[in-house]
Amino acid sequence: MNETVLSVIGLVLVAVSLGFSAIQTREVARQSRINNRIGSANAILEINNVGQAWHDRVLEDPALRPYFFDRKPCTPDDPARAKVVTLAERLADLLECNLQMAPLLPAFTFAHTWHLWPAQMLRQSPVLVEVVEGHPGWWEALDDLQQQVRAGGPLTHPLLGAPRRRWWRSRSRIGGDLRPTRDEDAATVTPAGGAAAIPSQR
Repeated sequence: MNETVLSVIGLVLVAVSLGFSAIQTREVARQSRINNRIGSANAILEINNVGQAWHDRVLEDPALRPYFFDRKPCTPDDPARAKVVTLAERLADLLECNLQMAPLLPAFTFAHTWHLWPAQMLRQSPVLVEVVEGHPGWWEALDDLQQQVRAGGPLTHPLLGAPRRRWWRSRSRIGGDLRPTRDEDAATVTPAGGAAAIPSQR
C-alpha cells in the first residue's frame, strides 16, 4: 500500500516537474522572440540614422543631388569630383551595410526586399557604380548586386537569394499583426531599413 502511494506521488511530482519545464521553455522562447524583434528594431533604426546623415550631407549642397539621383556623370575634370566621389564612397558603405544587415535580422521577414533601394541607387548614380567597380572587394554584396543590375535580369538579394514561392504568414512590422503574404510579391513591398526611410527614386 505504501509503495503504491509513493509511486503515485512520484508520478505526480514528475508530471509537475515536466509541466514547469514546459512553461519555462515556452517563456525562454518568447523572450528570445522579443529580443530578436528588439535587436531588429535597433538595427533598422541605426541604418536609418546613417542614411539620414548621408542625405544631410547632400542637403547641405543640393548641387550634388543630380550625381546620385538623376544619372549625372562625374567626369575627371569636374570641379566637384573630390566631394562627389567621397560621398559616393560613403553611400557605398551605407548600401553595403544595408545589404549585410538583412541576413542578421531573423525577426524581419521582409529583409528579402532590402536590395531594392541599393539597386535603384546603382541605376541612378554613375559615380556610385564607378567607385564600386573600382574596388569591388570593398563592397562585395553591392558589387554582386551591380552585376545583376547590369545583366538586366530579375534581382535577388545577393546574400539571401530568391525567396521561396509559397504562402506564409509574416509580420508587416516587427511585433505587428500577422497577415498572409506571398514571397513572390515581396519585390513590390517598400524596402525596409535604410530604404524605408529614404525613397528609392526622387
